[in-house]
Amino acid sequence: MSDEETKLPPDRDALIRFSRFKLHGRKKGILKRGESDWLPGRLQQLQPTWDVSRDEILHRWGANPETSRLWLEIGFGNGETLTHLASHYPEDRFIGVDVFLEGISALLRRMERCNLANIALESGNIVELLATKNIVGLFDRVMINFPDPWPKKRHHKRRLIQKEFLHLLATAMRTGGILTLATDWSEYGEWMLDHLETHLSFSNVYGPRQAAPEPSFWLPTRFQQKGEAAGRPILHIAYRRI
Repeated sequence: MSDEETKLPPDRDALIRFSRFKLHGRKKGILKRGESDWLPGRLQQLQPTWDVSRDEILHRWGANPETSRLWLEIGFGNGETLTHLASHYPEDRFIGVDVFLEGISALLRRMERCNLANIALESGNIVELLATKNIVGLFDRVMINFPDPWPKKRHHKRRLIQKEFLHLLATAMRTGGILTLATDWSEYGEWMLDHLETHLSFSNVYGPRQAAPEPSFWLPTRFQQKGEAAGRPILHIAYRRI
């Protein structure tokens, strides 16, 4: 797919309407006592600047665009993976996007305990964010771990992995960037493969419809443990933005 095509996703109003589907199976959460006093201000401080280039973002963040990577994690849970990666790759910069207040609060506390300054946060719906912020060619790595599977057929339209979302994500990624996904629902894994294999902007790193090995940076999370306890194996897949 040409750069011109990837910069022209389907009708933007339709994408925004899609983004307002209920994409998550849980409520957005309730803040603990006292958190409402400090959380909004802290989030504002850590909010990314979307209207500049990747190199400018990294320069402002004190990183070298030639050697540092810009990561995006979509749906970071309680922040285990994001803080693990930020600790192990201090030269890289990370942006986490999530809607759940408890997870955002947990991640902020982890960041403070670990004294991490290479994570930025955005609270909101990733589809609407990508559809409205005109994000082009920013991300070297994108992670989507255990998105809500919405197993009932009538709810499949609520799944995150859709053709429209992948158009937006392809635009937001750099050519050569890597998208990794993980799920413990085999049917959703097939759905992911079906959508990514037919998308002209992504190529399976390990060959057509092939699973990926567990990433070297992988940190087992409670979602993984919950799935394994229920007898559901974890599927990892990896695609390169082409």
